[in-house]
Amino acid sequence: MNNYKKVINDFVNLFQLGILTAKDIKQEISNIIQFKKEKIMHHFNNSSQEDLRQMKSKINKLNLEIESLKKLVRKR
Repeated sequence: MNNYKKVINDFVNLFQLGILTAKDIKQEISNIIQFKKEKIMHHFNNSSQEDLRQMKSKINKLNLEIESLKKLVRKR
């Protein structure tokens, strides 16, 4: 929350100085949102592949355990 307040205060200060126009602020906010969107998409793309590998590994381990338990049950 503090980061948002800081960004807003910076925009207000620059707007008061006349350095920024409404169009500049709109463009800057658009850039910030686009950057955050790309960051989130990148995170999901990478994590989903990594999660998939981990899940495959866990499933393989569970399958091995199931097979070994089946063998134990058959022997009894």
